[in-house]
Amino acid sequence: MDLEGSVELGQERPSIAVSTRVPFLRARPGLVRSTAMFRLAMLSMSATGVAMLTGCQTGSVGDGEVTEVHRHHEPRHDQGEGADSSNPVSGMASEKAEVVSMEPIEVVVPGTSVTITMQPIASDAGDPFYVATTEATWDLYDAFIFNLDTDAGESTEASDAVTRPSKPYVLADRGYGHAGYALLSASPAAVERFVEWLSVKTGRRIRVPTEAEMRHLLESSGIDDADARIASGWFEENAEYSTHAVGSKPVDANGLHDIWGNLSEYAIADDGTWVVMGGSFIDPVTDVGLDYRIPFTTDWNADDPQIPKSPWWLASNDWVGVRLVCDP
Repeated sequence: MDLEGSVELGQERPSIAVSTRVPFLRARPGLVRSTAMFRLAMLSMSATGVAMLTGCQTGSVGDGEVTEVHRHHEPRHDQGEGADSSNPVSGMASEKAEVVSMEPIEVVVPGTSVTITMQPIASDAGDPFYVATTEATWDLYDAFIFNLDTDAGESTEASDAVTRPSKPYVLADRGYGHAGYALLSASPAAVERFVEWLSVKTGRRIRVPTEAEMRHLLESSGIDDADARIASGWFEENAEYSTHAVGSKPVDANGLHDIWGNLSEYAIADDGTWVVMGGSFIDPVTDVGLDYRIPFTTDWNADDPQIPKSPWWLASNDWVGVRLVCDP
């Protein structure tokens, strides 16, 4: 098995940096059970010599020049001196005027059955952007990791060149639900490749939101207290220790589902590290607010028995997902 292209979680590369700070412990009965089953299955497969949840199918995780599609999580700085004069968005006033004219979009992903519905957002944090109305689902991620676009004859040389995570040999969804449910337990390295692939497939700049953008989405959601969050999201009090199908709660003021609760969502901090925000189904609703911000840590993969540990899956974390954003 060729592991030359793999990287350890927490290792810095040109296009991704993660924190190794350890947050407070987050344990619950269901997590202990699902993690134990996850680890047992992984050990069983490892004993037979099968490589799982490690390595890649094409390309390399950590080498090579940073390409434009690798820059999907970097904030745009195309305003002011040196700005591209062809850019129709120039200055904050123009940005907000542009968003007024922007309409919701449907992003078709060739070779899949998934269409990503996105809402336009005007943000004081920077440029306007589009954001997916739900967290990214297994339906779309399956097409990525299982090469379903290739099977459908809809792949290209560019999309085939994107490194894809290894296929899971255990239930990556932890038994919570699959079709119509939010992707969980994917590492930052895996999510980065996912949005790279989506960018190539759609011709759009699909990326992970910045921390400032994510904070803006939370602040402008119109969901300002615990009662409102319970009504619009899934938390410890109402989730019954499980994720729920995306879109099963009402939309917020921005037209988004589950911006609070269900899964804590990845965002990219100013220093390039990954954090999660918004709270999840294991969090008491009273613990979740605008100050809820947990840095990514390699501890989230502590239960992976492999050496080296998988760069793609988080064996010890079942409460983190991602919401896709797109530049106009």
